[in-house]
Formats: sequence, C-alpha cells, structure tokens
Amino acid sequence: MNLWAVLLTGLFAGGASCAAVQGGLLAGTITRRQPAPVPAGARPKGSRKSATPPPPTRTEDVAPVGAFLVGKLASHVLLGAALGLLGDAVQISPRVRAYTQMFAGIVMLLLALDLLGVRAVRGIVPAPPKAWSRLVRRSGRLGGSLGPAVLGVSTVLIPCGVTLSVMFLAVASGSVVSGALIMGTFVVGTMPLFAVIGYAARRSTVGLRGRLGMLAGVAVLVAGLVAINAGLVLNGSSVTLAGAVRGVTGGDTATPVAAPPVAADGVQRIAIEVYDTAYSPSLVTAKAGVPTELTLRTDGTQGCTRSIVMSSLNIEEVLPETGETAIDLGTLEPGTYRYTCGMGMYGGSIKVVA
Repeated sequence: MNLWAVLLTGLFAGGASCAAVQGGLLAGTITRRQPAPVPAGARPKGSRKSATPPPPTRTEDVAPVGAFLVGKLASHVLLGAALGLLGDAVQISPRVRAYTQMFAGIVMLLLALDLLGVRAVRGIVPAPPKAWSRLVRRSGRLGGSLGPAVLGVSTVLIPCGVTLSVMFLAVASGSVVSGALIMGTFVVGTMPLFAVIGYAARRSTVGLRGRLGMLAGVAVLVAGLVAINAGLVLNGSSVTLAGAVRGVTGGDTATPVAAPPVAADGVQRIAIEVYDTAYSPSLVTAKAGVPTELTLRTDGTQGCTRSIVMSSLNIEEVLPETGETAIDLGTLEPGTYRYTCGMGMYGGSIKVVA
C-alpha cells in the first residue's frame, strides 16, 4: 500500500473509526477547559456581567485542537518507527493478525457498553495507566493547551480497529523510516474529522455535550462489530457478521465461475482481476486433486486489495500496482478457500469440488 492509499484510508475509514473511539475523549477535554456559566443568583449584587461567559476567541478555538493533533501525530510517528524496526526482526502471520483484530473489536465493544452506561462492564473495561489519566485530567483544567496535547499523545494507547490494520502495514514495511511515514500519513488523513469534532465541542451547547457520550458509545459499538468481522474474514472463517447479514437479507448473489481447463502441463490456472475495492470474479470454482496456480492481475491498483491473505493456506502476498503475480496453491482438497485484502474489507472465495 503506497502512502496515498494510506492517506485515503485515514481520511475515509480511519477518521470515522478513530473518532468513534477517541472523539469523545477529545470533546470532553476541550469542554472541561471552558468556563461554566455563572448562575444569576450567584453573581455579586450590582454586577452587570452576563451570566454567560464571552464566546471563545478564534485562537482559543484553534489552539487546543491543534495541540491534540500535533500530540497525536508525534506519538504515532514514533510508534510507526518502532513498528518498522520490529518488522525488520519479526514476521507476523495472518492468523495472529486476525486474532489481534478480533481482540481489538472485543475491547471496543466493552468500551461502547461502558459509554452507554452498562455498569456490568465497568470493572473489565481496559483503561490507560492511572498516571496518564491523572495527568490528562489535571492538564485539562489548565489554561493552556497542555491537556489536549497530552491526550493526543496518549491516543497511542487506545488504537481503533483501522489503526491496528495500518500498524500491521508499518510492521510489514520492515523499515524505521517507512513505518514512521505510514503511521504519520494515516494520522494526517484522520485530522480533518478530529478538527471538526474539537471545534464543535468548543461551540456546542451544554445539551449537546451531554449527548456526546451516548453518540460515541453507539459509534464505538458499530466500529467494534466491524473490527470483529474483519478479524473473522482475515482468519478465513466461514461464519462472519457480514455473511450473516447477507444470509438474512439475501444479498449474497455471486455466481460462481466455472473451473478453468487443465493445461497440458497438468496445472489448472485461475485468473483474478484486482481492483481498488474488489476482486473479480469473487467466486471461482476449481477441481480438487489438481495442481492449482492463482494469477492475480493489477492495473494501477491502489488500496488494501493489493495485500492479499489466504489464512487457510498461510499465504500472504503484496501485489505490485501493475502486473501479474502467480501463486502456487498446490493440490487442493474439496472445500471453500477464502481470501481477503490485508484489512479484511474485501475478499472472495475459491470453491474446490471433486
């Protein structure tokens, strides 16, 4: 995945997912810095000052949000460099990646239930270190932008599902510089939405602020389900949340493509076109007991579809933007072999019949 694709991932997918997990924290820190209205009865006699504090200046609007974004960018660039260094020494298998994605989804579900007021999960919801939390609370009451900046740095401790996927790309880069660039570019892509959230928190009414926790809880719940589904897809599971929805709605209407003929050398060759957001055909038939070769064709392809994972066969390949990549699948037994992009968003199946 090139940096333009990483930027677009942050802009369209990462922004929404990360804002669901971290946006409420940003809004809470921003609003805690604002002076509360003074009740009319509490004002000194003869005071002509309004009970409502003056609206924040443009600098007061921009400074805390900017401090949060700078802190978030700095911490994730350092994280990316560390992950690239790790990837130079350790290779993470697709199955481990899938389990990590599902674990992240479960954590997000617990966080969502906590935000929605379910007391039963209060004791098991993971939280950043207490020292971190105390520092954020104390700095949030200060006049400067230290609180938002510290919160921005601390978001590295509470990654969202899409961030985890990009973290694996940083590991796969196997380079300190590439890992830092990948994580930094991703965070830059998420910045516009966080800027809107921070500005809205500065200008919103008290009534709206009271609903931020509820709205964040619903958003985190959806993001958690998406992360779990992506993990199931990456793991090659036949049971996924998206599959269940398609089964109920009748949306799974893909027609399988007939098995390719066996060539003179005894090999059946399957060809699949790789697009930015899809594989075509998405369902292919093959014969069991015959050596099989899968050819993936790209033509200026961008995005996560260039990283293809077949967990059941322990195969993971990163495709060129343009070209053909042949993968030896060996002699397959009857069954359905699923493949997916490196983020568990797009995929297809090879149905092997006797």
